[in-house]
Amino acid sequence: MYYYIRLLKNTPLEAVIQEPFKMVFTITTDLTEKFYESPCKLRCQTVVRTPSTAPGATPDDTIMTVMPQGLSQGYSLDYDPKIGYCSVDLRMAPCMTIYDECQIVLSLDPAPYTSNNGKTLVAPPEYEILPAWSLPIHLKPAPLNFSKKTKHRKVNKKYLIDTRQDLVERYFKLPPHLTGVHGPGRSLLVREDANEGFMARHIWDSGVFMTKYLMLPDSWLSKYMKQQEQDRKKEALEASMADMSVSESTGAGSTEASTTAPTATSIRPKRVCLELGAGTGLVGIAVAAAFPELSVLSTDLDEALALMQQNVDANKALLPQNNMKVGFLDWAEKDRQCEPVEILLLADVVYNDLSHEFLLQTVLDYSDERTKVLLGYKFRHEAEQQFFERAKAHFEIELVHEQDTMQLFVLTRKPASSSVTV
Repeated sequence: MYYYIRLLKNTPLEAVIQEPFKMVFTITTDLTEKFYESPCKLRCQTVVRTPSTAPGATPDDTIMTVMPQGLSQGYSLDYDPKIGYCSVDLRMAPCMTIYDECQIVLSLDPAPYTSNNGKTLVAPPEYEILPAWSLPIHLKPAPLNFSKKTKHRKVNKKYLIDTRQDLVERYFKLPPHLTGVHGPGRSLLVREDANEGFMARHIWDSGVFMTKYLMLPDSWLSKYMKQQEQDRKKEALEASMADMSVSESTGAGSTEASTTAPTATSIRPKRVCLELGAGTGLVGIAVAAAFPELSVLSTDLDEALALMQQNVDANKALLPQNNMKVGFLDWAEKDRQCEPVEILLLADVVYNDLSHEFLLQTVLDYSDERTKVLLGYKFRHEAEQQFFERAKAHFEIELVHEQDTMQLFVLTRKPASSSVTV
């Protein structure tokens, strides 16, 4: 289970140096049905990006620098669960004048949880609290407009676009073995709706849970991919040796040799990973970055695709093989042309019991006995169990990982369930 810092009144698109703007924040669960119950201190910081000068850096590579004095009123904010919705007026400090834009990051302040002489001052939160990043804010110097009577500076309201951002960013650190591949300091970035909107445009607990776990070097998927690679090499070698044996027995120039030589049949020529109900694309991006040998297709309905594509584009530095695409897929669509894939990804997709029949049929359409279905699940209500009861008729279901209220299952088709309609 995770908690999320949410910007209910988000940062503006533009901010004038030293002029206040209001931000309203809270801390809730993924579906915002519950506030974080303990008071805590949050750290509010400004971050600026500058082009990277590291060898091999691309024009898109930047260095993020925290500006400790970027806000005039300091950076410590209090979260009070009794109030729930906390409001604060922020001002960009004069030192930010030299920058064109910045981002505001709201995160849990670690200072109260640091140890003093080996003793913890305050018990750390039981659950992880995910920080919220604003989108870049365009900075403008305050125009000097003096009144003859008061000699006070006035702000020209027409000078500023008073429009709030509608998205927030979440960052997920890559495990050490992937930073060696993609470069130190890189993180996976996903944008989501700042406020309530389409459910598909938000990240959910199971997606975060799967993202963090599947990228680990000892995850179930990592072990599976390593085993598959060994099997592919072994089968290719056996096929080559069999081909040589047939050639020797029939004659090197025989056309029969090329038609009777055994080929690798248990390993798919195309390694495709299909994500259903992908939402923001978080899990698909993580899998594509961690396993570039897979071609990942993340799918959802129309309302999710634009943001999903935006997230894929934002992570192109992690996807140098361009091995991820997004696409439309309606589970209720009939008579679709399907081919089984190697991996199916599903994260938090069984919450709506009315869609269970369509979801299960879609999983059956894109799977066979060799397909591995990875289903991330967080219990929300009893009706969700109906999906698992239906799935048992067609799949062997194995629990491979769990973390408090979240579980990861691997589903494998039973031999007798091929070409089955729900």
